[in-house]
Amino acid sequence: AGFLVYKYYEKYKINDDTNEYLGEFDNYINQIAENNTVEDENLLYDPELENQAVNEQNGPVRGINTNALNYRGYKVEGKLEMPSVNLQYPVLEQMTNANELEVSIAIQYGVGLNKVGNTVIIGHNYRSGLFFGSNKNMKVGDIVYITDSETGTKVAYQIYNKYTTEEADTSFYNRNTNGKREVSLVTCQSNNDYRLVILAREI
Repeated sequence: AGFLVYKYYEKYKINDDTNEYLGEFDNYINQIAENNTVEDENLLYDPELENQAVNEQNGPVRGINTNALNYRGYKVEGKLEMPSVNLQYPVLEQMTNANELEVSIAIQYGVGLNKVGNTVIIGHNYRSGLFFGSNKNMKVGDIVYITDSETGTKVAYQIYNKYTTEEADTSFYNRNTNGKREVSLVTCQSNNDYRLVILAREI
């Protein structure tokens, strides 16, 4: 009983930390949007600023805190929101270290967040519901949202398939998305012998 209490406490502590971080991430995204709006307005009145923008494009964007793109030592590629299970997490860079999944969810394979094609996002399945532990409660038709840190764009994806497959099955990695952006949310099941796969397409 004590172990279960601790695991649920851990879930809420991690989710609190995550939500606090995502507040910083959202501020970063808002700053990108504001900066781009100001630049667009300036270009309407002063075309010479275009050359200045080109010269500065390889440097940091002024006034924007890029520290918001790192979470517990890992680079953040974006944010995944799952309203139907009331959860949201930073999406970490493509996984090269299993310890990454003790921190949050991460990209496992694909073209990248909010890019045309398929991107596989993986996360642990905890009984407490932490990370992808609540994916079993998601249904076909549910909407998830992904905001990428590269452009600050938020895209809605609708779940169109959900199934269980063997651990070694990667057939869903490369598939024809017909020019659409798609994501695959993947977590383990049955003592890691199987995978719960959720496929979602932009709407």
